[in-house]
Amino acid sequence: MGYRWSVWLGSASALLSLTTERLPQRSLRQLSRLLLFVFLCWGLLLPLSQVASAQEADRRFRQNLCIEYLTSLELPSQSFDGTTVGGLSALTYDPKTGQFYALSDDHGSGQARIYELDLPITQADGATEFGPAEVKGLVRPKDSEGQPYGGSFDPEGLALTPQGSFFVSTEGEPSQGLPPGLFEFDRVSGDLLRELPIPEKFVPKFAQGDEEQTIGGEIQPIEAEPVQIQGVQSNQGFESLSLSATGMAPGEPVRLFAATEGPLVQDKTATSINAAPRDRLLHYYLGEGRPLLVAEHLYPLEPLPGSAFHGLSEILALDGEGHFLGLERALTPLGFDAKLFQFTLAGATDISGTESLRGTLVDIEPIQKQLLLHLNELGIGLDNLEGMSWGPKLPDGSRSLLLISDDNFKSFQKTQILLFKVDAT
Repeated sequence: MGYRWSVWLGSASALLSLTTERLPQRSLRQLSRLLLFVFLCWGLLLPLSQVASAQEADRRFRQNLCIEYLTSLELPSQSFDGTTVGGLSALTYDPKTGQFYALSDDHGSGQARIYELDLPITQADGATEFGPAEVKGLVRPKDSEGQPYGGSFDPEGLALTPQGSFFVSTEGEPSQGLPPGLFEFDRVSGDLLRELPIPEKFVPKFAQGDEEQTIGGEIQPIEAEPVQIQGVQSNQGFESLSLSATGMAPGEPVRLFAATEGPLVQDKTATSINAAPRDRLLHYYLGEGRPLLVAEHLYPLEPLPGSAFHGLSEILALDGEGHFLGLERALTPLGFDAKLFQFTLAGATDISGTESLRGTLVDIEPIQKQLLLHLNELGIGLDNLEGMSWGPKLPDGSRSLLLISDDNFKSFQKTQILLFKVDAT
C-alpha cells in the first residue's frame, strides 16, 4: 500500500475511533461507509487532478497548430505619391475594411511612411488565388511638432489598434544616442498621439574609453573612442511589435508586446556557436490612464552556426492568453534562412529588475518556444522576411497568415509576400 493511501485510510480510521463511543452501532456502520467512500474518491480524484493540471500546463504552453503554405506573390517595383514603394518591414490587417497596411523603414530618405495595400485572397474549387497586390494609400507619421518623421527615425514594427490607430516600434540609433521607441499615430492624419515610456536599460549609454601610450619613457593617457556599455545595439532595437485585445469592444484596453531583434549591449554573452543570444520582450497594458509596463521576459534566440546575422524579426499574438508566433531570420552564406516558432509567456520569469543577462542565469525561466516551421524547407527562394500578420478568415474557417520581406531598396532583392493557412487542432 502506498504512503498516500495509508495516510488517507489511517485518517479515516482515527476519525471513526473518535465516534465509536458516541454513536449507535447502526449509525456507526453508515458513517464508516460514507467516510470510506469520501476518502476513496479523494484518493482517486487527486491523481486525476494532477493529470488535469499537467494538461492545463501543456495547454498554456502551446496550441496545437497546423500550418500549410498556400502560395506567394511579388509586389512589383513602383512609385506611389512621390515615394518609392519598398523597405516593407511590417504588415498589419484591418478586419473591418479588409485592407492591409505595410510599414516602410526607409529612414535614410527622411520619409517614414505607411502604405495601404489591397491583397485579395479568394478560394474557389479548392484553389487559392492571391493578388494582384495594389497600393491604395499612404500615411506619413508625424512628430510632436507636426513634421513628417525621417532621418534617424527607423520604424520596424506596425500594429493596428481596435480604436483604429497605429502603433509603430523603432530601433533607435546608438551612434546618435537615440533609444528605441514605441509610438502611437492617428490612422488618417499620421499625427503623433503618444509615446510609451521604455525602461532605462534599453537607452544607449557610453563610457569614455581609456588607453595609454608611452612618450619619452613616460606612460601618458590618451583619449579613445567612447565605448557603448548599455542599451540596444545598432539595427537591433524594437524590430517586433504585436497587440492583443482584452475585449471585443472598440474602447477595450489592449496589451502591447515589443521585442528587440538582438541582445542589449549589457546582455551580450561570449561568442560561441552554442550560445543562444538573449533578447528582451516587453509587455504593456494600455487602458485608461498611463501605460503600464506589466513585465519583461527573456526570449532566447535559436543559434544558427555560420550565419552572418541572426535575429528576431517579428512576433504575432495568437490569442489573448499569451501565445505567440515568432519569426527568426538569419543571413547565411547560402542566403536567407527563416524559422517560425510558437512560444508562450506562461511560466517565464519577469526580468524587469535584471540589469544584465550575461553569464549563467540563476532563477530565471526564459520564454518557452518550439519550432513550428522551417521556411527553407518549403522549396521556394526566400528573401529578407521581416513582417507577419493575420489576414482574413478563409472559407473553411481557418486563419490566413501573411509574411512580407524587406527588399532594402536593392535591385537584386524583392518584396515577397507568402500566404499560409493556419488551423488550431
